[in-house]
Amino acid sequence: MKLIDRGHEPDLAQQEADAQLAFDCMTNGGVSVLPLSVSYAIFAHTAEGVERIYKLKQRPMTKPNGVIGSWDIFREVFNVGKRELDLVRCLTIDHNLPLSVVAPFNPAHDWLKTVQHGALRLATKVQTMDLLMNAGPLHNALAKMSLEQSKPLMGSSANVSSSGSKFKLEDVQTELKEGCDLVLGYGTSRYDNEFGMGSTIVDLPSWKILRWGGCFEAQAKIVEKEFGVSWPERPREGSWTLV
Repeated sequence: MKLIDRGHEPDLAQQEADAQLAFDCMTNGGVSVLPLSVSYAIFAHTAEGVERIYKLKQRPMTKPNGVIGSWDIFREVFNVGKRELDLVRCLTIDHNLPLSVVAPFNPAHDWLKTVQHGALRLATKVQTMDLLMNAGPLHNALAKMSLEQSKPLMGSSANVSSSGSKFKLEDVQTELKEGCDLVLGYGTSRYDNEFGMGSTIVDLPSWKILRWGGCFEAQAKIVEKEFGVSWPERPREGSWTLV
């Protein structure tokens, strides 16, 4: 395991260099812990790498992974209408907030042409995919490489399943870190929150909230103002996720 703990979020040039290091690790079969703005995450590219993630997290194989994405990937690969495109652009581009969507995608797109079936199978469900967008400069650099080289990156939050998102590297379980090939640390995640939640997840085209993420309240205000849609408030008790 190679550990690089920078202690804080570095400048853009360093994050892009770190992204290249992580991308090379993952596309060569490795597993990486990544310091995203929404929480620490664990990602891979190959089927073997993705299966290692499930073992390290003790995650049920029936629960699909998320995929590192961007506005460009969403616009090119996903089968949604103009209103859904406007929603994602509004939140991730105009307001620079992170967002995950679960939506139908085009399995014949070139972005997916080299992905191993075992890895893709564990990142899709009923012809939909969970795409994470705009989760910090490191994430965005990885998404750009992923699209340009047609190598999707799949994973989840860096934690043992059901133990909550981790916003500091030291809070990621030791056994999980030791099972990875590369571990990057940038101090506390930008969107650390009292709810212990990562990104907000929205189902499209229904606009249903599947997870009330750390930025949900800010996102809900924007959506009501720009689209006239009132999302349900974060539940006061019970689970904040439906996935």
